[in-house]
Amino acid sequence: MPAEVLKERLPGISETAAIFSGVDVTKEPIPVLPTVHYNMGGIPTKYTGEVLTVDQNGVEKVVPGLYAAGEAACVSVHGANRLGANSLLDIVVFGRACAHHIKETLEKGKPHKPVSADLGAESIANLDKLRNASGSEPTAKIRLDMQKVMQTYLNLSLSIWLLM
Repeated sequence: MPAEVLKERLPGISETAAIFSGVDVTKEPIPVLPTVHYNMGGIPTKYTGEVLTVDQNGVEKVVPGLYAAGEAACVSVHGANRLGANSLLDIVVFGRACAHHIKETLEKGKPHKPVSADLGAESIANLDKLRNASGSEPTAKIRLDMQKVMQTYLNLSLSIWLLM
């Protein structure tokens, strides 16, 4: 495509290709590689939406009062990949179970614990530090290094797991 068309119609894709692949789309193609279609479910939960953690002894336990549902939650019914319809299970079935659990266990009128006025400020500062970093390595190189690690070791571990 002519550079003018790419600039007018695909500015986001052009920028993403430059940042993550180090490619100028007006001069070379964007590399396309096989990968997981769509990641979901990073927060481990019970089917009731209660968020799980692991204590210092390695024992799984519920984080009191913290819930996750939908695509953020991981009830461990999907693998690393998902099809579009799988979200319905997470939203309809587990989202409903989460709502029912909250309704059954919520203590009406219970006040929140007091929190400091600057709660979350440290997290925002950390994100800003990362977002505004100007290190010596380009994003495209870091992304390529991460991609190679994922393709080498994740694919290998998935293959071993599938053989088990």
